[in-house]
Amino acid sequence: MILWTVPLALAHRPGLSYARIADDELEITVAAPELASVVRPGEDLQLSRLLIADAVLRDTTLVVAGTPCAYGDPTVAPVEGDGIALTVPTECPAGPRLYTAGFLARMEPGHRHYVEAEGKPVAVLDQSSASVEVSGTAHASEVALRFGKLGVEHIWTGYDHLLFLFALLLAARSLRAMLLIVTGFTLAHSITLSAAALGWVHLPPAWVELAIAASIVIVGVENFWRPTLRRRAAMTFALGLVHGFGFASMLVDLGLPRAQLVTALVCFNGGVELGQGAVVVVLLPLLLRLRAWPNWERRAVPALSALVALTGAVWFLERV
Repeated sequence: MILWTVPLALAHRPGLSYARIADDELEITVAAPELASVVRPGEDLQLSRLLIADAVLRDTTLVVAGTPCAYGDPTVAPVEGDGIALTVPTECPAGPRLYTAGFLARMEPGHRHYVEAEGKPVAVLDQSSASVEVSGTAHASEVALRFGKLGVEHIWTGYDHLLFLFALLLAARSLRAMLLIVTGFTLAHSITLSAAALGWVHLPPAWVELAIAASIVIVGVENFWRPTLRRRAAMTFALGLVHGFGFASMLVDLGLPRAQLVTALVCFNGGVELGQGAVVVVLLPLLLRLRAWPNWERRAVPALSALVALTGAVWFLERV
């Protein structure tokens, strides 16, 4: 599993960690920056193994019917990106286990902790709700609600996706053009979201993040030339395919539950569309009203497009 902690400029997935609960072990993946107090950059992880274990496992428990599971000797290992995986053997009595991620109290506000057991997603925890009972496969309705909520959160915290959509709509000259652009973006990212989440297509996440930042620069610059609706629609669809891989990255990290594969995928995509629709409902009337301003197209659109392109360039350089 891979943990992505992203500064504000990197747009989404701020403060994420993961737990994998198996019959005989517990694995927790946390980003190195969130363990800065115990791990210095470039330091051998083995030298800080016990400090890492204390920082993560202190107050983090597995309990069966009031009896705490016994922890064995922990191991640490780096994972792709800047993640650190802490694995600890466990000995638990038979029965449902109550998992409490006590270390969340020491994380930044907004941190999300994704929990899976036996290859199935179980819960998303945070500081206000840090415990979950691990007792089997979640009901389809629970999966639908959980993944739908994740989809909404993903688009609302996906500032690069939202900025891309804003840049596309910025130069649109009519409500019809705006609706066509939104439809093209929705259709395109739904295709690649599904294909990537199902494992049919795979692109390295780092490349996808670079391409998303580049797409923002491209659209911001193209706005200066006021593209035709046909050209803008085609570009929206092409670049929307790239953004779909970005939407899929969270599902790939979490792993879709095989028992409710279609439910999880459809509801996550539905959550993304619901979150995007809420943004569009607010944005479209505002942009249509602003178009009545005499200096909107001559001054405001170029200025805002330049700011969009500059922001995309900064994100691109940071991701490099």
